[in-house]
Amino acid sequence: MEFSDYLSQKRTAKHIPIRKFAAAIGISPSFLCDLESEEDAELFRSLVEQSMLRGDKVSPEISAYLKRVPEAAVALRKANENNVSKEQWEEIIKILEEKK
Repeated sequence: MEFSDYLSQKRTAKHIPIRKFAAAIGISPSFLCDLESEEDAELFRSLVEQSMLRGDKVSPEISAYLKRVPEAAVALRKANENNVSKEQWEEIIKILEEKK
């Protein structure tokens, strides 16, 4: 399930109007609409991940993946041990995106 769908489904399941929810989390209703329609979902996901990292937390999505695919945790440890650079991660991401 895409983040935008998840966000929209959770909000509507609790019968919370867009304006009320947007005010509660401190964003504009138009930005919330964009998030629910995928326009800014990737940006928001990135901001959430950055926020979680500052609090030493891993997103539930990543945690579930690491439990399901333990090799991913091994790969991250190896990347850390070998000081994989930002540029190298960007190359890895490109390779993964090509597999879609």
